[in-house]
Amino acid sequence: MRVFDIGGPDAPRTASDRVLTVPNALSLARLAVLPLLYVDLTAGRTGRALLVMLLVTASDWFDGYLARVLDQRSRLGEVLDPIGDRAVFLVVGVALVIAELLPLWMLVVLLARELAVVLVGAVLLVRRGTRIPETSRLGKVATSGLMLSILGLLLADVLGAATAGAWLRAAALGGLGINLALTYLATVGYARAALSARR
Repeated sequence: MRVFDIGGPDAPRTASDRVLTVPNALSLARLAVLPLLYVDLTAGRTGRALLVMLLVTASDWFDGYLARVLDQRSRLGEVLDPIGDRAVFLVVGVALVIAELLPLWMLVVLLARELAVVLVGAVLLVRRGTRIPETSRLGKVATSGLMLSILGLLLADVLGAATAGAWLRAAALGGLGINLALTYLATVGYARAALSARR
């Protein structure tokens, strides 16, 4: 097993069994800072939480970009990336509800969707040899939209109850609602792909 490789012209263009790659390091770092993000949000340190969330959001984009540019696609990375997204939404969502920055019902709707994705994935894994469908373009757009909406909520709290903060909070909550709906549409497509794979 190749443990560390930065890619190159002769490197394979498919997912490999490499472990120590730059994209994987970014994914692991994203998971590692989640406890700090949770503590900051629940303690009211929204300014620092906003900075950490910016880094988390940037790393979510850069790990995929670097995996392509450096040819460091790996099987571990294909697992870490969606797990990282699920973990971010779970930890940050719970913290935002505790901090009273996010309505509880929105968290419930989000977690219900994540549970549906896990169940669909489990159905595929039960059938040996069935490949889990890749994340659709719609799913990626919705995930990015959710991340940006969360950033908007945090920035609105930093700005305070001023007019700009109030408008930004309303826009962020609206963005969350729209992108939650998009995630459910993406899940329908994911489920259809799963059923097709089972056939």
